[in-house]
Amino acid sequence: MLVITHSFQQKELQPLAKYYRIDDIQRAIAKIDTSGVRLPNLGYRNGYLVKLRLPHAVAGRLIAYVFIQKNYVIPIVLRLKTDKVIGENLALNNKKAKALIIKNLESAMTDIRNNRYIKY
Repeated sequence: MLVITHSFQQKELQPLAKYYRIDDIQRAIAKIDTSGVRLPNLGYRNGYLVKLRLPHAVAGRLIAYVFIQKNYVIPIVLRLKTDKVIGENLALNNKKAKALIIKNLESAMTDIRNNRYIKY
């Protein structure tokens, strides 16, 4: 089940609304088992991180957290492939990307604890 947190909606999805919508994320999430690249879980025991491509006229990348206990897929970071801040390397060996992933993952967990999310 796709879960869009308030923080993801505000910080990640809204700035890229002219490129991506919820249904684009749903299509990417549907391919999580076949085309997702699993990343280290950064100490979160209840799930794992996965990197996905967003097939669109404008190429994008999505980092999502798969929360196994609740069967939630929670988008964490959404970036254009040509993003100037993170660049093409949206991976944990990129210090800026890793800091952003950790910060957004913490925000997402806070949103879930405070019931600030929508299920799709």
